[in-house]
Amino acid sequence: MKTWTQKLTGFVSRLRRCVSAHAPVAVALTLGVSAGALPAAEVSPAGPAQNKAAHGGWTTLGAMPAPGWDGKTLLFQGNQGRLAITPFSDDVVRVRLTTKPAFGRDHSYAVVHQDLETPAVKAHVGTAAATLTTPSLKVTVQYAPLRITFANAAGEILDADDPARGISFAGTEFRVAKKLTDDEHVYGLGEKTGRLEKRGWKLGGYNYVMWNSDTPAYDSSTDPLYCDVPFFMVTRKGVAHGIFLDNTWRSFFDVGREEPGLLTFGADGGDLDYYFINGPDPKRVIGRYTALTGRMPLPPLWALGYQQCRWSYYPESRVRLLADTFRQKQVPADGIWLDIHYMDDYKPFTWDHRRFPTPKKMISDLRAQGFRVVTILDPHPPALKGYAPYDSGIAGDDFVKLPDGKVYEGPVWPSQAGGHPFSVFPDFSRPATRQWWGNLYKSLLDAGVAGIWNDMDEPSVFDTPNGTMPSDVIFDNDGRPATSLEIHNVYGQLMSRSTFEGLGRLRPNKRAFVLTRSSFAGGQRYAAVWTGDATADWSSLRQSVSMLLGLGVSGFPFVGSDIGGFVRMPSAELCTRWLQTAVFYPFMRMHTELTTPDKEPWSFGWRHEAVNKQAIELRYELLPDIYNVMHQASETGVPAMRPLFLEFPDDEHAAKIDDEFLFGSDLLVAPVLWQGVGSREVYLPAGDWFDYWTGRRHAGPVTLHVPVTLHSIPIFVRGGGFIFRQPVVQCTGQMPGNPLRVLVAPAAESESSLYEDDGESLAYRKGDFMNRQSHQIREAGKVMVEISTPKGSYRPAKRALILEAWMDHEPMG
Repeated sequence: MKTWTQKLTGFVSRLRRCVSAHAPVAVALTLGVSAGALPAAEVSPAGPAQNKAAHGGWTTLGAMPAPGWDGKTLLFQGNQGRLAITPFSDDVVRVRLTTKPAFGRDHSYAVVHQDLETPAVKAHVGTAAATLTTPSLKVTVQYAPLRITFANAAGEILDADDPARGISFAGTEFRVAKKLTDDEHVYGLGEKTGRLEKRGWKLGGYNYVMWNSDTPAYDSSTDPLYCDVPFFMVTRKGVAHGIFLDNTWRSFFDVGREEPGLLTFGADGGDLDYYFINGPDPKRVIGRYTALTGRMPLPPLWALGYQQCRWSYYPESRVRLLADTFRQKQVPADGIWLDIHYMDDYKPFTWDHRRFPTPKKMISDLRAQGFRVVTILDPHPPALKGYAPYDSGIAGDDFVKLPDGKVYEGPVWPSQAGGHPFSVFPDFSRPATRQWWGNLYKSLLDAGVAGIWNDMDEPSVFDTPNGTMPSDVIFDNDGRPATSLEIHNVYGQLMSRSTFEGLGRLRPNKRAFVLTRSSFAGGQRYAAVWTGDATADWSSLRQSVSMLLGLGVSGFPFVGSDIGGFVRMPSAELCTRWLQTAVFYPFMRMHTELTTPDKEPWSFGWRHEAVNKQAIELRYELLPDIYNVMHQASETGVPAMRPLFLEFPDDEHAAKIDDEFLFGSDLLVAPVLWQGVGSREVYLPAGDWFDYWTGRRHAGPVTLHVPVTLHSIPIFVRGGGFIFRQPVVQCTGQMPGNPLRVLVAPAAESESSLYEDDGESLAYRKGDFMNRQSHQIREAGKVMVEISTPKGSYRPAKRALILEAWMDHEPMG
């Protein structure tokens, strides 16, 4: 949230300090830089209790005595520590290891549901190995040296420790080395640049660091970014499994980069605590992972409409003019966002009444026009006596502390711009602080604010070598004090939690909407995520697709990227192509930095205005379908914006595609991502596909070369798909009473369902929703569509139902 010049200067300054001090942050600024990969270990089959790695002082986990079995857990105890292997269900197994004499408290900021189901497990403790068997898995633990293998019920190996390296330690650090075959694909790891498939180009692999960081104007080589999720999925010949490392310390993942046959992961501290998650279908892996870590709450309908933002819209008269222009030009929109200039000297929870003399009336008037207002809120109140949040936070012991017990004060530029040299930082790892901070939103909600935008929450701290708080500051950590080394990666997630829970308390029957820049595994429970300060260039547009797909695979379905990029001004063509792509982002917002010219849909001349308007209108036409798919995501964890391999796991060609995607299961979208092109290559997997615009049929698998103009968004409907649409409206508030149009793509037989509710309240949790099944059968040239009686008590406003059924067309070339 600062100019590119300010950001670059600060970033380079911090980098120089880091390099001169040989700080660890310097080793992972670009992909492909090794960040702690393991050297080869010398281990004999019956190796000694401890085995030294060839280099670097790493010690591999050697032999351990036979375990005990208490009916739930295999427990190994030896002079190297304690290892517990616990099935949480037939398909989810936890592996937990500590080098200490005993495990510490069983605490997680990510995992919220350990009672998945009662596993039907059998244990056998032999002389050389122990096994755990469920109806779908067999876990084998070799004793000397200790190595773990996961296989399916047929005995086919899914995941195995590397025989030579296995689990290793060096001081407080640990690493796990897994075997990686050439035909395995790896996905996930949260918000990461590079290809969606983390084996990289020609199995070159990627090496990633998990350390949430403020990284303005990032490119395809930048790592780490703002939102790290230590979860990955592996697929091989259509069979999938996942591994989630539940560790909040700085962690590392090497996906065949150091050595093509190895996938290694580990962390700088804390216990080794990971979950093996079986599929075998990749969607089931995501479903089980999000059953562990929680799922996205169903968002308010207005948050799925088009959102307009910049740094910053002010004064009040400019905001009103913006709203009037949207309505006069009949460009649909639902949200207007206020960046930091609405605040008094950039102090959170304040209004600058010179710029916004009547904020409550302004918001009320905008609401009458169909707009919601969202305000930014950063986690760095200035250290200023007489400023109510600071005074109450000091009184309540709510701020992060230095080792000597004093409150930590750090420089953050918005406060500095307001004349306040230092800020303090709420300790969101303290339950009482989360409640205090969440309650502070009352003044904004009382003014009519509909949603909250959390930014700078990595947390970003300026003029420090590492760009964040010192590593020795102290957090409460839910009653077990810890340093920033352990809490840093969950700071943004915990701020989101404080905000989300606060909004829920203050408006108990309204769906809370929170957007965050930084988060961690499990953060999908509290907030949508956007991909931070992207650059306005074509490579960033292409990167946005693979990044959002990767976030979806990692359990975050409500995601988006700043349309047109944040840093610098896009060309007219780039902004249009980005807007067309964002029609199918789950979160659709245009945003830009302080110094750029106007960047609204009409800012690039009449020709692009018309095309941009058409793109936004398409979003609103498809909102019934978009809302339906987002509801599915909230129920199953499977993202709305899906890579092709989720629906076609057996398709090796689809496994590597990350420039087209599915929205739900039935719409395939191939946006134009390159400048000045006249055609777009589109891959259609097996089955029948119908051009959304013409209805022409194509039999897959096939690669098409689709002619494109500036107006083009290549979209294809899967055979048998049901697409739920409506006439164009100017905002979601105009949807009730409009005809529901159901487009049915040809198939011998298919079915679908449509979910609806009031789009705003929590009444759906008590059964106030409507869900109807649709079933099509085609025979003898006739189309029959059966619609079931509705489930749930909600009934929409009276409307027409229009069925639109394509007839079969001959396959095109």
